[in-house]
Amino acid sequence: METPRTKMMRHCSNSNRNLMDLDNDNLVDIFSRLPAESVCSVGCVSKALHNIVSRPSFLNQHMSSLVTTNAAAEVPQLVIVSQSKKKYMAELIAMQSFEYDGNTLEMRRDKTRIVSKIMSWWYEYFFNVHFVFCNLICLKDRHNGSRCVLLNPLKGEAVMLPTCIVQVPEHLKTTVFSYYWFGMGFDNTTSTHKVVRVCADSEYNYYVAHVYVLGTRLWREICSVPPCDLTVKNLSAYGDMHWLIRRATTGRAQANIRHCMSILSFDFKKEEFGWNIPDPPLRNMPRKFHSVQRFHLINLRGSLSVVDASSDKHLDIWMLKNYDEKEWVLGHRIEARMINAECRYRSYRLWTCCEWEHGIFFKRSRKSNSTVVLLDLRTVCIHRVKCPIYQKGLYTSIFSYTRSLISLKCYGNLIPLKRYGKPIEAEESRRSGSFMNIWHLCN
Repeated sequence: METPRTKMMRHCSNSNRNLMDLDNDNLVDIFSRLPAESVCSVGCVSKALHNIVSRPSFLNQHMSSLVTTNAAAEVPQLVIVSQSKKKYMAELIAMQSFEYDGNTLEMRRDKTRIVSKIMSWWYEYFFNVHFVFCNLICLKDRHNGSRCVLLNPLKGEAVMLPTCIVQVPEHLKTTVFSYYWFGMGFDNTTSTHKVVRVCADSEYNYYVAHVYVLGTRLWREICSVPPCDLTVKNLSAYGDMHWLIRRATTGRAQANIRHCMSILSFDFKKEEFGWNIPDPPLRNMPRKFHSVQRFHLINLRGSLSVVDASSDKHLDIWMLKNYDEKEWVLGHRIEARMINAECRYRSYRLWTCCEWEHGIFFKRSRKSNSTVVLLDLRTVCIHRVKCPIYQKGLYTSIFSYTRSLISLKCYGNLIPLKRYGKPIEAEESRRSGSFMNIWHLCN
């Protein structure tokens, strides 16, 4: 029979066990469920832990966990992108991360802040933000739509995605691809990051789709193509890419055509486009249905969500609480009269919309307006603040991102960081100047 003394000694010996007493499999399973920022902190504790969290197998397992839970544990961060639009001048894209302190948007002062700048001549490159995947930002060239840069400003890494000649049938040799769309996701069956590209010719209604696996050299054409043009309302969630599209549906009578908001998805595991997600229960209307500009596709607390701003009376947020069962739930309904006292509902509901830590925010992506409207969903209150980066000649946009452990240096030759036209090391860039990362994209 165990005496109180031996019981106490056994308890003391058990309490002296530390984290490293666990085997590697249990440690990997625990760390893969942590947010990316916590994993980075774990890697600084000891060399043994750093070796565990820096292995490629662990990085893939952590990314698989993120896409499975849709980064539910990651707190969304804000990045402001200011872009020069003046002709005959150097193109400027500056990215800085900010946080809301209750009164104003202030620049982050911790190690996770983004301070990056991209410079190029306008007649060579003219980049716009095309999509955000975790903390990777895709910049697409407006002059040459097939050319884009994948940027990881948290690590000071950038790669130019390869270009390729699109093969077309003989009877479509005059095809001119005037539209290009890109999307990114993670295939957890092969533990690979993939980029999908769609080329479209509006005259012939002809589409060609390619898939590029990060770390390879070539695009691979796939059989599946989208049934219609894609939109700028895109979002990466659950490892796949999604676009919000206004779609026409036909009732029993052929003339009874109604329109609804649908979500077109690209499954990176099957490499197929499809209407995999049921339409959110919005109002189906005849031909005069509102355009896609009155709706927003966002991530909200780890759930794919649609913000319905089509009504003048209220703002609805539909959330896909259970992605496996594809069940939509009305997460929030905010009456316009509740928020008109602070900010006129009609004035901002058509602006761009993203997630922040405690709700959603709206921002007009024009240089004539510097107001940011933050909607706190905890107390249903509105905060109007000034955009901290706002000056003449610059267009400003705000995006939300979540951290990840992705490192682009594992997938290709990085675009070198430069300072005053001279190449510099990433560590030197972080120590000097107001901008940590500067890229000069010019020939």
